[in-house]
Amino acid sequence: MEVQFGRTPLTVTHRHGGVNQLGGVFINGRPLPHVVRLRIVELAEQGVRPCEISRRLRVSHGCVSKILARYNETGSIRPRLIGGSKPKVATPTVVERTLQLKHHNPTMFAWEIRDRLVLERVCDHSSVPSISSINRIIRNKVQTDSYKVVFCSYSF
Repeated sequence: MEVQFGRTPLTVTHRHGGVNQLGGVFINGRPLPHVVRLRIVELAEQGVRPCEISRRLRVSHGCVSKILARYNETGSIRPRLIGGSKPKVATPTVVERTLQLKHHNPTMFAWEIRDRLVLERVCDHSSVPSISSINRIIRNKVQTDSYKVVFCSYSF
């Protein structure tokens, strides 16, 4: 299916995109094309109300509002990054202390380790690993050790 968005043709596959309630084309998970973002800002600067921009360009009112708010805040019409990663909290120091605590007290729960990491100021409340991260650290260590044992037992 090929649809015109102003003068720019957009090809849409039924799996990834579709047509919104206003008859405009969108692609799931993808930002609005740059030309459309630019046109939204141009119309707003000419004094056209967001609801009218929405109707003219066949873009949802929420999308128009979001783009204009970002433009007013930052001066940019570029979309925000999709995805990204959080800063790593399992630093070598945190991993080492976590494994020490678990080694000295094998029955210690992950939430107890987490509390101790904060109490001992290995990390603060904003950078302490989650319980699932602590369990992953311990699990990875156990898997690594069991691999070494198996690998060493087969050496000639």
